[in-house]
Amino acid sequence: MITILIRTLIIYLTLLVTMRFMGKRQLGELEVSELVTTLLLSEVASLPITNQDIPLSYALIPILTLMALEVILSGVLLKSRWLKKLLSVRPSILIRKGKPDPKAMEQSRISAEELFSRLRQKDVTDPADVEYAIAEPNGQISVILKATARQATTKELGITPTERGMMHLIINDGQVNEQNLTLSGHDRRWLEELLKAHKLTERDIFLLLCDDGGKVRILPRRAS
Repeated sequence: MITILIRTLIIYLTLLVTMRFMGKRQLGELEVSELVTTLLLSEVASLPITNQDIPLSYALIPILTLMALEVILSGVLLKSRWLKKLLSVRPSILIRKGKPDPKAMEQSRISAEELFSRLRQKDVTDPADVEYAIAEPNGQISVILKATARQATTKELGITPTERGMMHLIINDGQVNEQNLTLSGHDRRWLEELLKAHKLTERDIFLLLCDDGGKVRILPRRAS
């Protein structure tokens, strides 16, 4: 049992390092080469764990080799258009100007029922409202609505709203996130003055949020 535990730990740590170098993507967003590599990694990694007669190196070497191949291939694909075209799936326009394209749907192996289901998931009930529906290389379908079917933007309405940016989590469960504090454009002195004005300490706060526009939201802890 101890041997299995140690071997599992080594494989686990190796896979963590490998996936870290390969980058962060969800399974549904993987390119073909990345998906193949991921499937091979899972298969290779399980062998020395389930069978102790297999040397650990028989898994470590293929894992590191696959990682190196994937990193090298990713770099080559960035430089070589013809190779990327050969190995990568190209986007396909399924709906153009409100009209589904039967040929594109057949090539992408997407039925009308599946296409309409994907549209409903994006709150679109009528294909006639769609300017373009595009099957992306990662398997997702991007939908661009016609101008008459989408909500008007503030630019179209002639309104200039205040940019609020993103909300930064400054304090989480009594702990200050120094990196987010800096990203928000503030420092410790600002935070101390803010807490003093609200007669609170860091430990009194469950969540403290601040956006790029300076709006602050404080959620104190509940009294026990």
